[in-house]
Amino acid sequence: MNKFYFILLLLLTVSCKGQDISINDFITQKLEAKNKKLLIIECYCDNGVTVKKTDDTLVIIKVKGNLSSLRYHGRQTAPKKIDTETLAFKVVETNDTLTIISKEWTRVHHSYVIQDLQISIPKHMTYELKKIAGVNLEGRKID
Repeated sequence: MNKFYFILLLLLTVSCKGQDISINDFITQKLEAKNKKLLIIECYCDNGVTVKKTDDTLVIIKVKGNLSSLRYHGRQTAPKKIDTETLAFKVVETNDTLTIISKEWTRVHHSYVIQDLQISIPKHMTYELKKIAGVNLEGRKID
């Protein structure tokens, strides 16, 4: 009987061994600051966020993301790039505030996370970072 379980475990291990993927991609997103005074940045951004003030009138977001699938896969078709819709931040405008929300997520052993985030804002704006906890990324969807 122990031999049976050993063979079953071996078969499961071999069948679960798969092809990992990891893709890096980047975009630059430009937003009109208009009369906005505050930029709220909502993201997991495990590597931090660099924000600098400039003479420009635009909010410029340079994001480098990683899409990965690790372990427990059979053969899978690896995408060539991360789609722009995933890389781009969701933008919400209210009164004098501009809120940008990352689309980072995890699902079991799949993930999309931001590796590098650099943001330029006009001198008249202030900013606030609202860090998303890693545990809140599981199953996260942004519409």
